[in-house]
Amino acid sequence: MYGILKGKVVDEDGKGVLGATVRVMGTTQGAAVRAKDGSFTVVNITSGSYDVSVKAVGKKEVIKKIRISADETTEISVTLTDESVMGETITVVAERAMVSKTDIGKKTSYSSDEVTNTANEGVAALVGLSAGVRSAGAGFNVRGTRTSETQIRVDGLDVGSQFTGGLGWGGTTYLPMVSSFGTEEVQVLTGGFSAEYGQSQGGIVNTVVKTGKTDRYEGYFRYRTDMPSFNGRAASGLEVVKNDTRYEAIQTGEGPKLQGSNENTIEFGIGGPMHLPIFKNSTFFISTLLFNEQYRGNSYEIYDPAGNNLGQIENQGTWKKNITARMRFAISENIGLILGTQYGLTSAEFGSWSWLYATQPGVLNGDTNNIPHNLSELPVGNQLVYNFMARLNHTLNSSSFYEFTVSRNTNNDVQGRRYIDPVTHVQNISGPDFFNGFKILDPRDNYVISNGELIAAPYQDGKKIGDFVIDEYTNLTKEGKSADGYLTGDIPVRNNLTGYFEGASYGGTSNAYGIQGPFASAGSGSSINNRLGTYWQFDGNYTNAFSVGEFSHITKAGFEYRAYELHKHSNGNPYDGNPFYDIYTDLNGGNIYTADDKVWELTSKPRTPITFAAYVQDQISYKGIVISPGLRMDIMNPNSTYRLTQSTFIPISSDTGFTESKTKFQISPRINVSYPITELSVLSLSYGLYFKTPQFQNLYDNFNVDILRGNSILGNPDMEAQRTNSYQIAYNQQLNDYLALGITAYYNDQYNQLGLSYVPTVPTPFYEYTVTEYGNTRGVEFELRKRPFGDHINLVLNYTFAKADGTSPDAASNYSVVKDIYSEKLAFPLSAYPMQLDVRHYFKGYLTLFWGNNEGPTIFNYNILENTDLSFSGFYRTGYPYTKTDLNGVLLGEFNTERYPDYWTMDARLSRTILLKEIFGEGIGNTAIELFVDVYNVFNLTPVLQVYSATGDPINNGKTLEKRAGDFSSTTWYKDATYENPVTFNSSQYDLYGNRFYNAASDFNNDGMVTQQEKLDTYMNYAKTSMSFLGNFAQPRTIYAGVMIRFN
Repeated sequence: MYGILKGKVVDEDGKGVLGATVRVMGTTQGAAVRAKDGSFTVVNITSGSYDVSVKAVGKKEVIKKIRISADETTEISVTLTDESVMGETITVVAERAMVSKTDIGKKTSYSSDEVTNTANEGVAALVGLSAGVRSAGAGFNVRGTRTSETQIRVDGLDVGSQFTGGLGWGGTTYLPMVSSFGTEEVQVLTGGFSAEYGQSQGGIVNTVVKTGKTDRYEGYFRYRTDMPSFNGRAASGLEVVKNDTRYEAIQTGEGPKLQGSNENTIEFGIGGPMHLPIFKNSTFFISTLLFNEQYRGNSYEIYDPAGNNLGQIENQGTWKKNITARMRFAISENIGLILGTQYGLTSAEFGSWSWLYATQPGVLNGDTNNIPHNLSELPVGNQLVYNFMARLNHTLNSSSFYEFTVSRNTNNDVQGRRYIDPVTHVQNISGPDFFNGFKILDPRDNYVISNGELIAAPYQDGKKIGDFVIDEYTNLTKEGKSADGYLTGDIPVRNNLTGYFEGASYGGTSNAYGIQGPFASAGSGSSINNRLGTYWQFDGNYTNAFSVGEFSHITKAGFEYRAYELHKHSNGNPYDGNPFYDIYTDLNGGNIYTADDKVWELTSKPRTPITFAAYVQDQISYKGIVISPGLRMDIMNPNSTYRLTQSTFIPISSDTGFTESKTKFQISPRINVSYPITELSVLSLSYGLYFKTPQFQNLYDNFNVDILRGNSILGNPDMEAQRTNSYQIAYNQQLNDYLALGITAYYNDQYNQLGLSYVPTVPTPFYEYTVTEYGNTRGVEFELRKRPFGDHINLVLNYTFAKADGTSPDAASNYSVVKDIYSEKLAFPLSAYPMQLDVRHYFKGYLTLFWGNNEGPTIFNYNILENTDLSFSGFYRTGYPYTKTDLNGVLLGEFNTERYPDYWTMDARLSRTILLKEIFGEGIGNTAIELFVDVYNVFNLTPVLQVYSATGDPINNGKTLEKRAGDFSSTTWYKDATYENPVTFNSSQYDLYGNRFYNAASDFNNDGMVTQQEKLDTYMNYAKTSMSFLGNFAQPRTIYAGVMIRFN
């Protein structure tokens, strides 16, 4: 959060001005010049833009406008002249050097203006424009690394998922992060970062939150919505035609229109001084974000045969909100206390096309509840990102300070069925609560089956004896008749707790096509997946700037202690008495799937690992050369036992075969050397050893197994840390006052990367997570930056040439590898090959054109672009690699030797600011209204993004259109049953629930029968609809518009 200001104050003869005062306005920070050469240092300045006042007796006051970035040193030089007019002040803009000799490694910083003014919505999109960074669904791929290997921070606190790494199921789009307009700065560290940062092999993305200024109030209100009437269309329409005996997909005509998600976003915030009677110069800032969309899976305007709009399916809403607050109390002139909190919550419905037609309502005790089956059954989810921190910051003098922080941090992912009251059995189908999200059903096993209904579970020796099936998912059957009364058999009945047909989902023909299989008719549509991750963190650091002879130092030392509490309860088939489950929690009764007391005791508790880190980092300057050595120590105690490798599987209940996991230690040396070739050019070299403990899900998931299933993947709590040896060389040259060029080359060897090992236990083998894989990334990054210099143009361009090789793209990529025909052993890759992120060429950039008040081109003496910003951002990349296969998925040739097509796109933002003081006078201050339009994919390009691995075609996968009539059941489905024809009421005429398979939608000749050929025609009708979405093509143009009110 804090940066350093260094510089010199001299007179017109170049001599230091002893006694001059330097004050960072809007803060309590400052210094007095005591050195003969006029040098000074001010530490502990919160990131942001400031006016710096420099005064001395008998001299004119100079005010310089500067920007301070976290963990960076800003240098200025001030020349004071003799005072000729009392009170005269000189104000200048201190153009920040575009090349820094004090930066450690590769760091890209984005100011608040850049975050909010570029043609991208949100922090994640802007971060993705950085050289070497790709914004992915679950997080960021930095220089070819996995998303789990990059750490996401807010004010230095890790807010990512403590189980999976990255951002959890919300990903970069739906993680409930702080509003961009409450952000002071975003830092992207992609290589060579200092010893302060650990547990990352990719990069660090740190968002610095605003804390408010002491000298003014500022605030905003913003509304944004989509404009679907202006959206583009798909690349083309599509028809499926029969050519002799074969079917072909033909692109033809105008494509369907892309529909909107019905998005609405509201953001507002306010900050400034708190006029407290005891703590003067205290500040605050509060920002909020409220986002809602009705159709998260919005797509093209395509209809099924029944007229349902498949591009806007109900039960796909998303609600995202974030409230972030910071209060800085000035306890004294030198002691500050920051209290901060972030409450972020994303709630989502997971409706889908496959469940669109399961609309029959529930019936409970003879009463219809009017709640469609799909709404009741399909899962909803909440992702909660919450933290609270108290940070004490004490400036000892102008050159040293320390801070201590205590924080509680939570990232919870909960998914399951909507809540059903256990007493009244009434289901809550309302939208999410503002602060708690959806109310989700807790897993419970309080009932057992008796005579086709659920009754309270019995007790034995004071212990409830359930059937290990989650009550509300239990499938019930009774002997009964089919819906038409002709067939008698064991037929499912409604669950007497829910009013629905439960059990495994079943795909009958009750859908718009009359096809059997793709669409659920009834059954359970959700699983249980709860991950609750919380940690307490205690950290502190001390910074001291001092000089010894000709050597100047900025030394920082610190520590970090974390105590975790991790809960997991997952069940992939909660309707089954022998489910696929994983559990380590004491919540909701702990392990409700076992009757074994020992297994219950071992598995009904959370995981509680502990980590500790300490580091020291120095920045030594000597005659322009800057050497930054650092050393970091990491300690991790998994607080768990682990399985010893044996010939037979060791169940969790075993008294032998386990031993305590060892505490892991790592020492990480880092060094960065910067050599200023000239005043405007710097050559830097860096080396670092980086460690990262595998994600906690890979340590603990499925470790508690007592009965092993085939080909299971088990966690391994005793894994060592992953290791990366990183090398980097960079040359940065400021070409003139407004243009700079940077070239960075990097080489990273990733040893002990997370992967799988095969454990051939008898009788059932399994896989276990291990750190035996290898990865290598290397590349060259070129970056050109241009800042405004009287021409209203801000430009950033970068190009990356990179390669990313390895033996496993992600942790489970080598699951179920084939056996070598000669050795009969599994053929794990022995040599590195291109990873999925091996994009060889990547161009990115953004351009902003802006004109202030009374600026811009004129027509009839009117400045038509006055107070207007026009921003463009975009990229070009070569294709991702893929592996060619046959139609059965068997590899043909080497891994990833083929390439998907290249792709490029461009986005734009146009905004116009209206200064209200020009309408209402100066009394309204600087309040302004901004109108803006965002256009994504400006040129409406819809090229092919990827192809099917077996065909090289973006539409035909080689299987879908190869069906023949003989692939379908030869049984003719009849509309009506008659006793004259026993075939018409044979069991093959009915689905699981006693409904006839016959559907008029598949009876094309209306003769009351569905033949084998008509089943094929039905399938092709469904295939045409499915393929019409052109999922392997780029999405066309989308447009958003909004309004914003600012004041300060």
